[in-house]
Amino acid sequence: MITTERASTIIGTFLCMLATLGGCAASRVSNYSREVNTIKGEQAASQAQCLQELATPELDPIRHKVELSRNMTDGPPPFEIASNDAFPTDSERVVIAKWATMRDACLKRSQALLVTPQSANAAQATFFQQDISFYRDVTAQVGKLIVALYQQKLTYGEFAQKRYEIGTQGTAAELAYRQSAIDRDQQRQMQAQQQFANSLAAWATYMQAVEARQPQTVNINGTIRVQ
Repeated sequence: MITTERASTIIGTFLCMLATLGGCAASRVSNYSREVNTIKGEQAASQAQCLQELATPELDPIRHKVELSRNMTDGPPPFEIASNDAFPTDSERVVIAKWATMRDACLKRSQALLVTPQSANAAQATFFQQDISFYRDVTAQVGKLIVALYQQKLTYGEFAQKRYEIGTQGTAAELAYRQSAIDRDQQRQMQAQQQFANSLAAWATYMQAVEARQPQTVNINGTIRVQ
């Protein structure tokens, strides 16, 4: 769906929510179903475009050091990437900047398509927006990690591990929220949202520490490198 942290699983869940959210009439369900399928098609096309753009040889210098495209639900990063305790070189920083610019463009196109279907009832609209918010929060945090990588405040390995960590937290909260919505359990819905809010608060503390680092000084295990 997007370059990095693709949210293709989000749209696929909407159709199964029709029977549980709002009890709409058959014609309304049909309209909502059609709109969601349209969004799915548009997102698939957007994702394909982004992946094609990422295939450019310009990104080859970092292609085996970062996962240029990744699903929130993907497993841990490959060992080669997760264990890379090197900081980007000056020439690689230029490529990271190119990747970040391409990522921003893909995100902008993708997120512009995530408009609440006009036929959605109040419950469906609330679910749609909250479900998407998990993905948007994750992509925003990954964007901060990319900036820190570019600034040489993260090694490639720490970047990969922390990117996986925030994606896992977002996915867990998203799945808990979806299940509680299906079960019509508002208390669990609120708990899922609060849990992720707590994760984001802890993440903000981590990012503050990262931003305070001097470039090329902190390794994956937190060891400070004396220059």
